[in-house]
Amino acid sequence: MQKFVCASDSCSKQEFEKALHFKWYERSFRGKKLQVCLVEPILSATNSYTGIFVAQGGDFEFQFISYGTGIKVGVDKTGAPMIIEYSVNDPDNPDNSIDQYVWNGSAFVFSRNVPQRN
Repeated sequence: MQKFVCASDSCSKQEFEKALHFKWYERSFRGKKLQVCLVEPILSATNSYTGIFVAQGGDFEFQFISYGTGIKVGVDKTGAPMIIEYSVNDPDNPDNSIDQYVWNGSAFVFSRNVPQRN
């Protein structure tokens, strides 16, 4: 992610941090507060990296890094926190898809893939 953000492996930690945008979300799960932090580069691109971190009453823990057209945080039909990951935009392949990850109480786990046609 640092090479993508800085266009170099040699940028300082401070330069790297200044080039990031942090989005915070709060969801409820079984009476507990779940905080989700998405870390994205400030510079926009059609396809980009997003780091997903979660805290539930403590420090943030890394979940995974996504590469694609974006991430949305929401809830599924049962009210469990959910992450929707949009696939890479490829003009040569119009069959984009969405991956869904659901919070199981300790981590976001892959739930299903939904094919999408543009």
